[in-house]
Amino acid sequence: MPTHPLYDAVAIGCGPSNLSLAALATELPGLRLAVLEQDPAMRWHPGLMLPDARLQVSPWKDLVSLVSPTNPHSFLNFLVSGGRVHRFLVSSREAVSRKEFEQYYAWAAERVGTVHFGQAVRSVERVAEEFRVHTDDSTWRARNLVLGTGRPPRVPVQARPFLGPDVFHAHDYLKAPRRTQGARVLVAGGGQSAAEVVHHLLTAPGALPAGLVWATGRTGLPPLDDSPFSNDWYTPGAVRHFHRAGPKHRARLLEALTYTSDGISEELLAGIYRRLYELDYLEDTAFHHAVLPGHRLDQLGRAAPGYEAVLGGPEPGGERLAAVDTVILATGYAEEPPAFLAPLLDELPRHDDGTFRVRADFRLDTDTGPGGVWVQNAARHSHGLADPNLSLSAWRSAVILNSLGGREVFRTDGFDTTFTFGPDGSTPPALREPTPPTLAEGTFLP
Repeated sequence: MPTHPLYDAVAIGCGPSNLSLAALATELPGLRLAVLEQDPAMRWHPGLMLPDARLQVSPWKDLVSLVSPTNPHSFLNFLVSGGRVHRFLVSSREAVSRKEFEQYYAWAAERVGTVHFGQAVRSVERVAEEFRVHTDDSTWRARNLVLGTGRPPRVPVQARPFLGPDVFHAHDYLKAPRRTQGARVLVAGGGQSAAEVVHHLLTAPGALPAGLVWATGRTGLPPLDDSPFSNDWYTPGAVRHFHRAGPKHRARLLEALTYTSDGISEELLAGIYRRLYELDYLEDTAFHHAVLPGHRLDQLGRAAPGYEAVLGGPEPGGERLAAVDTVILATGYAEEPPAFLAPLLDELPRHDDGTFRVRADFRLDTDTGPGGVWVQNAARHSHGLADPNLSLSAWRSAVILNSLGGREVFRTDGFDTTFTFGPDGSTPPALREPTPPTLAEGTFLP
């Protein structure tokens, strides 16, 4: 098995985060970087690449623009290079399709020259003063690691024995032909992915079920909070503020800001509501549906035919039974380390709940060995809801590259926001140290 020369850093996983790292790293010609991706080509959540799927963030929050707007791997340059920029602007779409962003990512991955596809990482170990990253056909040597494999789908325990063609996570929705037309379908979950699947079931040719049960543990189907002040929490200053906060305050923020990242696009909600109205009153179909707020999948068992689902309600005794043929689990993603880290796991610092201890620069909080380990999309607990969001991909990659190189190559601080997050935040000049006010001075903050 061949062994590669020593790299300054090996980044594992080529999602948007590590692709952003690779794109910005083209501005550091002395940095030897390799990005390893198990898929044979650049694909972005292929199981959920539905025809009408849209970004929930601005397209200018791309791989590079918010840190290095002149970098050639920007979305704008993609549009210009492909000759489509004027048609894109004239089309005046409020939200860009995820399919177009997947095309952009594939274009960037081909251009950066450091992404290696078909490299499934099996294990990582530390040998002397370096890391050894083992794939099926080679070993990659690295002084440092950047982990960006994303999070695995969360499958409820009660559904695991039945996983297969008719019981599956929404992450795999498009990966195989699905039996939904004329079937009884249960969708469990109340986020954007659940809504996109439901919309596809209701609108795609040959997909309409005979019956649809949509169970969400939430009070209803809350929309994405995309208001201006909510978006201020997706800025560098907000991330710095969150990282400085104590554990209890962080937990409160995560709960309070849930729907700034985990709500459903209003346009999508309106489309689903309108389509249900059409099916109920305007079209001659045998379709029926039940949308159940406050209900979760508590139990699942086989029935003849199909499955019987027990959906726990918001109050004791409020359970409902659903006889279904297909179960789609839009139940989110788990926070757990990838299996290939097993040889290293004992030396990586973690909290009692298993999450990594992460410094402000996204480096794991350890001094073991000469090399460092940085994480992408694995610091929600320490850096806030912006961490897994596309909004700050470029900024996070810039922070990591600055930390890797030990010098400030990219500007990562000093960006204005409307909120004042703290004395070393990014917005107005630092507030003066508090002094006992007098009547003449008043208490107004400068």
